[in-house]
Amino acid sequence: MGVIEGILNFILIYLIVTGIFNFFVLTRARKAAEKANKEHLELKPEVKEEIEMVRDNICGRSLPKSEAYVLAKNEIKHYFCSWDCREKFIAGNQM
Repeated sequence: MGVIEGILNFILIYLIVTGIFNFFVLTRARKAAEKANKEHLELKPEVKEEIEMVRDNICGRSLPKSEAYVLAKNEIKHYFCSWDCREKFIAGNQM
């Protein structure tokens, strides 16, 4: 019975030691990952692009200025969401 008891004690000690070792390795890896993530965030500039919005005076829709149809009248720019709204504006103002 002494040999079996010795083998079981060895296995128990082995499992405890490997568990502790794995815990320290995992903790160290987690800290390294957090540090790398923090450094990555510090290096990556946050870019917020402002999109200028305009409003179509015919239908009232708001849309990005880059997508709008533009018509200049008396040095004033008018923006439209569609060609139809542009045509309605022209028809109503007899350009």
